[in-house]
Amino acid sequence: MREKKLLSPSPYVFKTDIKIQIGDINYGGHVGNERYLIFAQESRMRFLNTMGYSEIKFGPYGLVVAEAAIEYFAELFHGDVITISISIDNINRVAFDCYYKIEKVQNDKVIIAALLKTNMVCFDYKERKVKSIPDEIIIQLTKSY
Repeated sequence: MREKKLLSPSPYVFKTDIKIQIGDINYGGHVGNERYLIFAQESRMRFLNTMGYSEIKFGPYGLVVAEAAIEYFAELFHGDVITISISIDNINRVAFDCYYKIEKVQNDKVIIAALLKTNMVCFDYKERKVKSIPDEIIIQLTKSY
């Protein structure tokens, strides 16, 4: 098997399950590649919610995805239940990285279906400018790993 390049350097701090719906399936009969970013966003929103935030209300600002990378290892199908684990790393003044591990059970064995990474940037939607992450949020994010 090829090397997994997007494995998180930090411990996973949040885990959630998502059931694959019919709308996630493409003409090839498996989950479409664009859906993985939607799964990442849904799990990230659930994680942020545990700290009292969202992508629109990240303290006084919001968050935007500045970069995304995905590695695929196994197909996902309608009815599969996936577990997505999140870790946070590389926190700086304006951004941080989210790592996602998507797993499923196949033949009674847990396998990695995909690995993702998104670079999240603090953003003021009113001014349309990058902003510094508030100190209290940096503290919360740092405690998560």
